[in-house]
Amino acid sequence: MRYSAVIDSWALLFNWGQGGGQGIDFQIRDVRARILGDVAWVTMNAYVDIDSGPFHVTNIYELHDGRWHIVHHHSSVMLH
Repeated sequence: MRYSAVIDSWALLFNWGQGGGQGIDFQIRDVRARILGDVAWVTMNAYVDIDSGPFHVTNIYELHDGRWHIVHHHSSVMLH
């Protein structure tokens, strides 16, 4: 997936409620961040106002020229 496609998908999510739409209500909990050299990862639980239930989210970053760049995102529905 190209970078622009990822950004467009996030923009759609965060702008969903603009222009009269219903929007998406979500909460982020249990955020944990770790850094090891030029790599960092963040895990969290996302509670989203949809029927599929809460998600476990992992984002992985790499440090390039003094800036952190997301290089991988994964989310999956948490089992109850």
